[in-house]
Amino acid sequence: MIVAVWTISAGTVMPAAADADPPFDYLKVMRAEQMWKVADGSGITVAVVDSGFKEVPGVRSESVLPGVSVMSPPINDPDKKYPAHDDVEGHGTSMTAVIVGDGTGGAPKGLAPGAKVMPVRTSLGTTMAFAAGTEGAQGIRYAADNRAKIINLSWGDYYARDKIRDAVKYAQDKGALIFTTMGNDGDANNSGNLITMIPGVLGVGALDETGEPMELSSHGPDTDLSGYGGKARIRCRENSAWCVRNGGTSYATALTSAAAALVWSAHPDWTATQVARVLIQTAGGPVDGAKRNDWVGYGVARPSKVLVDRAGEPGAPDGDPLASPAPVKAPAPSQTAAAAAAPAKAAEAGLPWQWPALGAVVAVGLGLGFMVTVKRRRG
Repeated sequence: MIVAVWTISAGTVMPAAADADPPFDYLKVMRAEQMWKVADGSGITVAVVDSGFKEVPGVRSESVLPGVSVMSPPINDPDKKYPAHDDVEGHGTSMTAVIVGDGTGGAPKGLAPGAKVMPVRTSLGTTMAFAAGTEGAQGIRYAADNRAKIINLSWGDYYARDKIRDAVKYAQDKGALIFTTMGNDGDANNSGNLITMIPGVLGVGALDETGEPMELSSHGPDTDLSGYGGKARIRCRENSAWCVRNGGTSYATALTSAAAALVWSAHPDWTATQVARVLIQTAGGPVDGAKRNDWVGYGVARPSKVLVDRAGEPGAPDGDPLASPAPVKAPAPSQTAAAAAAPAKAAEAGLPWQWPALGAVVAVGLGLGFMVTVKRRRG
């Protein structure tokens, strides 16, 4: 049965001890240390509309703004208030750490450690989760009104899409850039996140350590970018400690929001359209020359191409960044052990994908089970 609102979390993947090391250092692959010499996200606020934020080891309090809770009070206690800095489930706390974590206490090191996260707490992760879509729409408006540059939606919704669409348009008119997850249903019926179909919202898929799209990653014509979603540090159930699990498309979305924060921090005069455009242009595109595919969109976000290599053309301050982008071509992959070990289905699919600096050949393929038109940003 499809539920109204769902977070894209670790699911049933293998937990590990809090002090175990994730097997893949995506920050090194992304050249984070080099990027941080240029920009670290300072001056950029990322609103994480999610399950809230709990103060935990690994996330400095100064990196997190007061935020707000938009949770609906229970019927029998209409005056009940919920603090934004609480998170019974841990999903919002994990997404916050992906962006601004300090790497201590078992937490991940955030990709944009100089940014600020604005927690917007919804009912995700509680028994009132059915209200989270409507609450999320309120949260998007709050974030836009309080000058969040980037709004991260690492969850999906089926029934409040009209309210979310109107809130997205409101936020876009105020200059915000919005990322959302494609979903973690790619290995089942591949039901997608309807928020990805809203014009201007960038849908994010997930890659594993080899650069291959994760089988769980939902995919289709609204996949725009991708990020790492394999084994990583996230909060254990009930927000009790740090564990190592698959991050999925939630993690990939937060990483992509952080990538945008880095680019925007280095170019504060750019608009949301220009930031999105250069991320699309510099994404690790298909080595067969195709502009995009349904598994990973235009490719994995590579902010180092913009910050370190100075690639990408921001273009006009408005318009549609998805309209005929001209990706910056990456070098052809070498015959590395990673490429040689890629699954046979990658070769069968015929549309290989590049994970930055690895050159792995990866699988692409099926689209959604329903057709939608390619979304466009409202001008």
